[in-house]
Amino acid sequence: MSDDKINESILALETKEDEIQKQVEVYHRKLMAPLWKERREIVKGIPNFWASAISSAPMFNIQLNEEDIEILEHLIDFDVEYDDARPEYRKVIAVFKENTLIKNETLTKEFTVDDDESKVISKSVIEYHDGKEPTEKPKSGDDEDDEYIVHFLQWFGDESITAGVVLTDEIFPAAIDYYNGEDSENEDDEDIELGSDSEDEE
Repeated sequence: MSDDKINESILALETKEDEIQKQVEVYHRKLMAPLWKERREIVKGIPNFWASAISSAPMFNIQLNEEDIEILEHLIDFDVEYDDARPEYRKVIAVFKENTLIKNETLTKEFTVDDDESKVISKSVIEYHDGKEPTEKPKSGDDEDDEYIVHFLQWFGDESITAGVVLTDEIFPAAIDYYNGEDSENEDDEDIELGSDSEDEE
């Protein structure tokens, strides 16, 4: 078999693997949906649950500004809607109690996550209270820009996709782990600390 034929065969296999992976993700979300719904009701009784979960993710943890800190303190519900017929579709819904920063009770953003063309379908218009508008304009939303900074609140009104992927595919499914600080990076740190403790005990 020629090199070209081998490459074509490998490419075909990779395409099939991608399709199977998407099917697995859809099936997993379908199975988890009832549990996520139950979790949503339970965590409403935990003060600042979603604020803690979201702010513990590295993408947001190092980039929170005063505006984000203030609005996360008022975040009372957070949900993600998927579409079995469109595996690439995501809708983020954030609900806030009354606050002095924004007038919106609910912010939403719909977008697609696709290898060929990810795009924002719809986004909320953030209505700030008088004098609360950010002094700095948000970045263009170009995720390839190394200087692009993600701010949780402003993300709902910009054209960014990357932060949405983190919110919908990482933080939301594993929200309890993030709330407890048990995301993958923290687990590595814990392993190092446990190792040090063992040496001290010896």
